[in-house]
Amino acid sequence: MKSDKKSDTKDTEQEYLKKLMERIVKLRKERGMSQETLANESHISRSLMRGYERGERNISFANLVRIIKFGLKMKVEDFFSEGFDV
Repeated sequence: MKSDKKSDTKDTEQEYLKKLMERIVKLRKERGMSQETLANESHISRSLMRGYERGERNISFANLVRIIKFGLKMKVEDFFSEGFDV
């Protein structure tokens, strides 16, 4: 039986989006930040941040960089290099 490549790609995208959001939430909580604080520091709306964390919204690259650089105050490479793809 032939694998559905489009479905496999979508599954992989969803898996990594989930990992991405789990990492953001973990780091936010480790820093003692509320969703609202992270959103404010990242220059995005709280409702958008909530949607990202709940998996209801797909994050844009621009907003991902804002969250990492301004909100979490990390280098992008550090965000991804510290066990992200384990």
